[in-house]
Amino acid sequence: MLLRSLNHNGVARFRSALGKLRDGTSVEVSTDLLEDNAHTEAVSAEINVEPRSFVSRLELGEYLNGLLSALPIEEIDRNRGLWSWLSLWLFDVVCPRRADGSRKPGRDYRHIPDFGYRHRHRHLLFGPYELFRRHGARSIVLLAGAPSSESGLYHEIAGRQELVSNPGVIDATVRLYMDRKTGAPKKGAQGSATVPGGVRRLVHVLQQLDLTFDIHAMTGRQIVDLLPDEFDVWRKR
Repeated sequence: MLLRSLNHNGVARFRSALGKLRDGTSVEVSTDLLEDNAHTEAVSAEINVEPRSFVSRLELGEYLNGLLSALPIEEIDRNRGLWSWLSLWLFDVVCPRRADGSRKPGRDYRHIPDFGYRHRHRHLLFGPYELFRRHGARSIVLLAGAPSSESGLYHEIAGRQELVSNPGVIDATVRLYMDRKTGAPKKGAQGSATVPGGVRRLVHVLQQLDLTFDIHAMTGRQIVDLLPDEFDVWRKR
């Protein structure tokens, strides 16, 4: 199948289908739109896609970067029709069936991107794509877990542009929170704001440090070394 993009009517149809899934009036989203000329347009005659599965959001982000690498970046960023079409094409990946056969799509911005500051990272395909494009395999701890959900680590860091754009911060999260044996986040790292040294405390401390230090010019090791004693347990682990 050639890579395509949903037009205005196609996005509207997809949005309507998501709404029906949420209120229980539909048990399926039709993939007939994917090649319907009335609702889509071709993006590239040279890019073909095939159905496939993914182990993690990291693998998904890496794949999407490879798939779209031949396109100019301006044809990718803020292209709601493209990312909506990709979501429909990979709907079984980002919105898998539950045991009873139903699906739980969540908010529309998980499948139809909202490129505003608050929600751009919440799209289940664009989020991993953009993070991997920026940081490559260093995104491992933020993009851990199934493609159909986002981790607490990802949500806390990726939702803040001043942090997610900083390579030193991304490296610091790996140094603090990645279990080197499994590649997954360490137990407890994604807990409440009261967890000493957890990711929510990291966000708060970094925002405070940014008032007196140029953390954008620091490496991950320098950032970790600068953190207060409450992070000792994570440094030692």
